[in-house]
Amino acid sequence: MHTSWATAILLVLTLSFSTQAFACRFNTDCEVGSKCMKEPGKLNGYCEGGLNPGNQNDRKPYHDPLDITGSVGDTCRFNTDCGIGAKCVKEAGALNGVCRK
Repeated sequence: MHTSWATAILLVLTLSFSTQAFACRFNTDCEVGSKCMKEPGKLNGYCEGGLNPGNQNDRKPYHDPLDITGSVGDTCRFNTDCGIGAKCVKEAGALNGVCRK
């Protein structure tokens, strides 16, 4: 009985301190140096800028049902990583960016 409680507590703590996040709603949902970018009328967005932009580290990535290629919000290095109508936006000197319309 004690083992199952210990396992459950360990699982909760592991998930709580994971570096992965859900699609953001506020700037505080993103890592230091990133901002939560949302399209007009959307509740969720994607983190842009900083060390870990885009969906790469998200357990529940940003998804726009109107984006037919499904690339908006994805982590990218080049414009070719993004779908039609999107481009890779990066901070100066950054290796990774995020696909934006």
